[in-house]
Amino acid sequence: MNYFDKEIITDLKTHNIGFQTLTDAEHKIILEEMNNKIPFSSSKIDWKKLKNSHIFFYEPLSIATLQLAEKIREVSDGNLIFVGDSACDEVYSIAPESLEQALKLFSELPQHTYILQTSLNWIACISFEGDIDFAGLP
Repeated sequence: MNYFDKEIITDLKTHNIGFQTLTDAEHKIILEEMNNKIPFSSSKIDWKKLKNSHIFFYEPLSIATLQLAEKIREVSDGNLIFVGDSACDEVYSIAPESLEQALKLFSELPQHTYILQTSLNWIACISFEGDIDFAGLP
């Protein structure tokens, strides 16, 4: 567990956000499914190739994360998976009741944080560059 994971875990506990970390095997399966199902361009998702993709451009960031939370709630049916591409080593499963707080915490990390469910019917991303994206998946 690295520095960012320790900070995230401390923040999740401080905000009373229920979470679990996934096993290495579960992490590997999620990454394999993402790579098989989602088009990437370089190291980023190619959002233009996904149907029903939405880009959220709002200032301040808190408004964009609220819009993203609404979109995720429309399509989710259980715990949400948060997986990063660089800063965090752990993968987090978080209850949907804590979605807004979790989005705020993960939006402060210097990485792309992907939010999805194990069914992989949709995916969202908060990037350290300030992009917030969402798309339904086939």
